[in-house]
Amino acid sequence: MFNILKSYWIRTKRTPSRMVINMCPLLFTGLFIVYLLSSTSLKGVELAYFFGAYTTLAGFSISFFVPMLYESDKKAGSYANDLRIGICRKKLFFAKYLFIFILLITIEGIALLPFLLFLYFHGIKIQISDLEVYTMIGSVGLINMVPFYQFLSLKFDYTGSILPGTIFTLAAVLLGTTDLGSGIWYYFPFVYPIRLLYGYVCRSFNLNTIVFYLFLSFFISFVSVGICSFWYNQWDGISKMEE
Repeated sequence: MFNILKSYWIRTKRTPSRMVINMCPLLFTGLFIVYLLSSTSLKGVELAYFFGAYTTLAGFSISFFVPMLYESDKKAGSYANDLRIGICRKKLFFAKYLFIFILLITIEGIALLPFLLFLYFHGIKIQISDLEVYTMIGSVGLINMVPFYQFLSLKFDYTGSILPGTIFTLAAVLLGTTDLGSGIWYYFPFVYPIRLLYGYVCRSFNLNTIVFYLFLSFFISFVSVGICSFWYNQWDGISKMEE
């Protein structure tokens, strides 16, 4: 498994994926800090709004980041390498999912570290318990959609992934932050991160509720991996190879 993950990382060399991983989180944090320095409207809730903005943006960004990670495989023989390598495809699909999850955690860490330094040097105190909850929501809460985007990326490329990603993000904001989602939001996994964050900030969700839905997000993601990897195991990629 480690060698597979290592090969996926090597494939990102000299691709836009590396820039997204390294530069985009820093750019986001930099812009957010600039906003904080120019406004006092978020005084006392800096960390909550940081994760609110990050989670919303990350939820959409996954829809183009996943096909971006598959781009090198597509160019190098239209996925023929993975389809004919001789390793169980279900294992490869899961390894890609795990690789993306690790990258999401890495990106969150890159974005968070300079922001925490900013808060520290400006004497802004935060609750460690809040930081832990926000961090978990910003990572675990997002992974339930990753297998779905993997499927869309393989089957329909960028367009098939970004279009649903846009719709899901808009729906997540509406259902996650307004009364429109009351009573129905838990049926839509893509709403979980924003709704959990919003509920925790408003103190309408306690820690047990947060943990339950994060566990549910994990469960949904693994079920989705199982279903999508079964499809990937049957997929011959003929349509891709004929292009």
